[in-house]
Amino acid sequence: MDKFTLLLIMVGLLFTLVFLVLLYVWVTRTKRVPDTQVAETFESLQALISDASASNKDLTRAVEVMIEKFIQIGTGSRDYSHYEALIERLCLHSHTDSKMILRFERALCSANPRYKEKIERALKRGLAHRG
Repeated sequence: MDKFTLLLIMVGLLFTLVFLVLLYVWVTRTKRVPDTQVAETFESLQALISDASASNKDLTRAVEVMIEKFIQIGTGSRDYSHYEALIERLCLHSHTDSKMILRFERALCSANPRYKEKIERALKRGLAHRG
């Protein structure tokens, strides 16, 4: 093999390597569609909180969306019993923390002062079962 052919092969391999590196960088930099664009309904958030494998991050996001969109008791087909079960499930979830539970409880109480005593009773029941 002469030197010129060897030089052409090496230059070809160099360009191939540069092309593959650029392709890799471009593919990894493309933005992925965030999961938050999925329509979040009360039922889907309720199912997420009921899911035992949901992470703390997922639960925090679900509580934030609940506070933003679905904090009023009695709107639509959601009555107090839905929220009572939700508070108890949130208390019993293995990946929840006290800050998340208290933030949800306080937001519910401030938005629905009429149900404050019932909300506090549901919270006490959930925390008692948490043990």
